[in-house]
Amino acid sequence: MKTKIALLALALTSLVSCNQKVDPTQDIKFKDLYTIEVPGAFAPMQELYPNADLQYGNTFIPIYLVTTHQDKKETANFEEYVTKSLASYNKRENYEIISQEDIRINGIAGKRYEILMSQEKDMMYMIQVMLDGKKANYQYITWTTGANKQVQKDNFLNILATFKEQ
Repeated sequence: MKTKIALLALALTSLVSCNQKVDPTQDIKFKDLYTIEVPGAFAPMQELYPNADLQYGNTFIPIYLVTTHQDKKETANFEEYVTKSLASYNKRENYEIISQEDIRINGIAGKRYEILMSQEKDMMYMIQVMLDGKKANYQYITWTTGANKQVQKDNFLNILATFKEQ
């Protein structure tokens, strides 16, 4: 009897999960610089990051995304831009770069960092990417709680893969 109930519960759960709607992505264009696809579960937000171009998130999950750019004339070179971008977080408690690599996103070279750090009492997981574009240097930052790291990492990387310079 217990086996039948368990199988019925499993079947109902499978049917319900198969019928879930997936929010469509939002194609966001920032000026004439770049576009990025943001999942429908994200909503525009304010005050996540100073002078951000785009700020999106979902406080219920919690997941956040910001993008910024800096005109090429304002930075001596890309390495300086990377160093300056990393400096905005490296003074936080328990700051640790757990992974770094050179990347290429839709033809744009860059550097990707996976970071763990404290924010107040919580451990946060962040992906910080700097891209060396033709028009500007770009920064893409996504973060969530440390507990959501495994669940959200692929989602964050999938969003990043949609970044295109105009």
